[in-house]
Amino acid sequence: MREFVLDLVNYFEVFDLPKILGIDPGVLEKKFHELSRKYHPDFFTTSPAEDKQKALAMTSLLNDAYRTLRHPVRRVEYLLELEGFKSDGSKVPKSFLMEMFEINEQVEEVKSGAATPAQIEAVRSDIESRAARFDAQIEKESEEWDRLVNSHAPDAELGAQLSRLTELLSESSYIRNLERDLEGTA
Repeated sequence: MREFVLDLVNYFEVFDLPKILGIDPGVLEKKFHELSRKYHPDFFTTSPAEDKQKALAMTSLLNDAYRTLRHPVRRVEYLLELEGFKSDGSKVPKSFLMEMFEINEQVEEVKSGAATPAQIEAVRSDIESRAARFDAQIEKESEEWDRLVNSHAPDAELGAQLSRLTELLSESSYIRNLERDLEGTA
């Protein structure tokens, strides 16, 4: 009989990976496929009902874990949640909020049909540029997290890095929302 690891709630542990953000996508995918084959419900058709249920639960856990860890931003969000950190929009600088307010007004103008093609392109380009900058910052801060973990940095340094990642994700969520709002417009 196979051993189920359902008591693990940490997605990193499910795949036997360290809690770092620079996960090799190929390694993650390989482990996902290995575990998916091991726990596939089809292999439990003649097993007791309890084992069938555990296989289904394990398959669901594997799918959720894989979907989360394969996406860099979701991986950061998950790590922050795991470590007890939560994005907090109240800590976003006022100047940044004012910029987002102005861009949001431009997006509303685009959505209402009142913007020219040049204005639409300018708004889209501005949002894409900001999103790319946030992605680069998230990648840089993720690399710093990995460096701290690998060097066995003190908890205070790890906590400070998680705080930086939290602030960065809080700000980037505004841009992501603007990107979503702009999708599907001319």
